Amino acid sequence: MIASARAARRLIGRLLDVAAALLLFAVLCVTCAQVAARYLLGVPMPWGEELTRLLFVWLVLIAAARARHMRIDPVAAAALPGLARALRLLAAALGVALLGLLAWKGVGLIELTAHDRYTALGLSLQYLYAAVVVGTALWIAVILLDLALGPEEDERRAP
Repeated sequence: MIASARAARRLIGRLLDVAAALLLFAVLCVTCAQVAARYLLGVPMPWGEELTRLLFVWLVLIAAARARHMRIDPVAAAALPGLARALRLLAAALGVALLGLLAWKGVGLIELTAHDRYTALGLSLQYLYAAVVVGTALWIAVILLDLALGPEEDERRAP
């Protein structure tokens, strides 16, 4: 069971990496098209900036779930095993609580912007705030998987 959970965590990590890479590529393509249209063709793309901003927010929140975040390793490394485990539990609980608050406020913003639209794109602003909810849900899932399964293999090898 643990082996399958670790395989699932690796799969989730790869999917998050692929999603972040695709979003980054989309941001690059839209930005290059916007610059080329404006300066080479003399035709502005008013929707380009809005789409770039929307994609970039999704990129940041998806990639944040995959990133290893700053922590004070010497304290945990010097602590007794029981205390180190308690510190990991405390950090995970605090992280999940703050991310839960962020997701809850994100749901409120989705409801608040139900009828607002981007000016040039015509898309609902709900798509922007949906990134907050999806990103924090993924981030919470990764925190809980790391807590349950321990650090990933590549993290253990780091100096």
